[in-house]
Amino acid sequence: MRKRIFLSFFLILFMLFCIRITGQCDGDTGYFNAVEIQIDNFIDPEVKEGTTYWYYFTAPPATTTDDQWVILRVVAHTEKGNIFYEIMDEHLNVVKGSYATSGDHMSEIVCRLDNTIEGTTGTYMPRLVRGHKYYIRVSGLGKYTIGLNTYKDDYSGEFDTATQLAVGTPLTGNLERDDDIDSFCFKVPSNMAYKITVFASKKMNARITDEYNYTINTNNLRVLRDRGTAEYVVSGNGTIRYFFLYGSGGTNYKISVSIDQSSYNLGLWTKVNSSCGNRYIQVDTYKGAKVTIIVKAGKKNGKLYFKPGKKSKKKSVTQKSVSKKYKLNRKLKVGDVVIVTATKVRFKEFNYRKKIKSYNSND
Repeated sequence: MRKRIFLSFFLILFMLFCIRITGQCDGDTGYFNAVEIQIDNFIDPEVKEGTTYWYYFTAPPATTTDDQWVILRVVAHTEKGNIFYEIMDEHLNVVKGSYATSGDHMSEIVCRLDNTIEGTTGTYMPRLVRGHKYYIRVSGLGKYTIGLNTYKDDYSGEFDTATQLAVGTPLTGNLERDDDIDSFCFKVPSNMAYKITVFASKKMNARITDEYNYTINTNNLRVLRDRGTAEYVVSGNGTIRYFFLYGSGGTNYKISVSIDQSSYNLGLWTKVNSSCGNRYIQVDTYKGAKVTIIVKAGKKNGKLYFKPGKKSKKKSVTQKSVSKKYKLNRKLKVGDVVIVTATKVRFKEFNYRKKIKSYNSND
């Protein structure tokens, strides 16, 4: 009998302990009784002292491609004190927390959808996975307003989904927020020079990369003043450039591509042959141009350097003939990288970077 009483007493204590750690005391709603919040639907509850209220929402699904931000907004209607809130994932790991101060002060947590890197300048901005469930925990004292909004992005800011540019077809865009990035790309269709032009209503920054997301330039397309214009020239045959535009929210811009008619561009004169299987790199360019070539060996391909002379991975010469072959110690293999820069006084420089992919890859 005593044993049963002792077990019953222990069971009651254990249940009370479980109730407290799951938040079912003092009016706490508990995460398993969380109230759903719909996008663009705001509610006006009140939190009592010593209590915690729980809500949940579902991030827009994978079929939604234009909602790039989810923003949780909280307005504190208290005379004193703060309203504290946190976003948590399905396992109750804190994604990010914040608070709204008294006097109808509004606070917000801005989240990007999916684990994108290039789509925002906010390095520490929380990332939400599309279609996943998230909890919101609120504590403090007093009345408040809570709800969710989404922002639509006109262009992706990611490397893999950059919008392709075409000659003679300008595109207009808008930076919806300060943390917005819009990405574009252009593949040079022939061995000519092409001019990418950006006009922006406000000062705007740009990052230019190659097809491997290696930063080449951050200044050429940078718009230095309101209602200003910037230009970048790219040349070669099959060369790909990516452009990431970012700046102040509310900036309108236009980006376009045209053929650069200037004869003072080495891209009109330069061609590189770095085909897989060749034991040389051939450069055709304007006589007297300074040519710099860098070779990088792919993994397990063996050492790669120029011959004759010292075993150097870099060669820099003034090319005295229109066409010249630069010999290597072995044949070019898949995975090797060739980087060529050609410069000449009063000429716009030529840039070339290629990772050998196959015997049939284009130059």
